[in-house]
Amino acid sequence: MLCKKCGTQLTDNTEFCNECASTTKDEDTSTRSDDTAGLVGWSTCYQNPEIVAVVKKKNKSFIGYAWALVLVFPIGFLIAGLFLQTRSLVGGLVIGFGLGLVMVVINMLYVKNRRDQIWEGVIAEKYQKETADDDSDQIDTDYVLVVEKTDGQKHPIIYQNRRELYDYFQIGDRVRYYVGLATYEKYDKSKDRIIYCNVCLTENPISNERCKNCHNLLFK
Repeated sequence: MLCKKCGTQLTDNTEFCNECASTTKDEDTSTRSDDTAGLVGWSTCYQNPEIVAVVKKKNKSFIGYAWALVLVFPIGFLIAGLFLQTRSLVGGLVIGFGLGLVMVVINMLYVKNRRDQIWEGVIAEKYQKETADDDSDQIDTDYVLVVEKTDGQKHPIIYQNRRELYDYFQIGDRVRYYVGLATYEKYDKSKDRIIYCNVCLTENPISNERCKNCHNLLFK
């Protein structure tokens, strides 16, 4: 199967092109009206060079930080073993290299998950849960959205102390996830007065084309 947009060779069960992120399935536009056609459907902003550059920068920053920790842990525990009598040199090296190995695994999993750049699903459940911080006696609220992906898997979205993002999505909403971005795109935005920036999570009027905070394109 070939991508309809860029011609890349794809497997038969691929939903999105790995090169240009275009869907391989025809979108249903039968229910669109002239007034809301621009707000119903998936945005093409993810393919825009500006957004591509933002995603690449975020990914490089994360990977660079993770690989730095691979070196920091062994070196840090080595120093602790040399200068602190409370920890043996061998014990420090074992712990340091163990934590470094964990970071290597995390990096490998992150790179592997980069293949699933886009996925879709439907908001199947919403709930709230409170968690107590024993150190500060502060009560935090986790606002949880459960997305049922197209492959049947359940994926939780957790917004801590961000009720406004929780309220933005409703049960039954179709959503799409883009790797490297901060939030999810809603398929039908025709009834919304606001839209959240997928890069920095800033709330914007639905009439905006760019985020008022980071000036990146809004996914409309």
